[in-house]
Amino acid sequence: MSHVIALMEKEAGLGYRLAGVDTRETPTTEEMGRQARSLSRDPGVRLVILDEELCRGLPEALQRTLEESRSPLFIPVPSLPLRKGAPRPEEYVARLIRRAVGYQIRIRR
Repeated sequence: MSHVIALMEKEAGLGYRLAGVDTRETPTTEEMGRQARSLSRDPGVRLVILDEELCRGLPEALQRTLEESRSPLFIPVPSLPLRKGAPRPEEYVARLIRRAVGYQIRIRR
């Protein structure tokens, strides 16, 4: 079992596969929920990368459980190119870090 697993739609998972990440296809929210619950009980898994859009469709209780999980750590990431109105990459990374460590940071260029 891989320590890092990505739960993504088929097309979004291609980049993760190229990077050597174990990728599991989750075309629906229901499938993502089933696989996320299963992985949350696997002691060999350390990090699960989730398709952010599918993750938003999960039941609130499950979303909260995944957010509070520390092992494995569940991280939702956008799977599509940034769209108009989406946060800049720096803002998105700062938000992820704030959620993970509990501190607001400012990224300078």
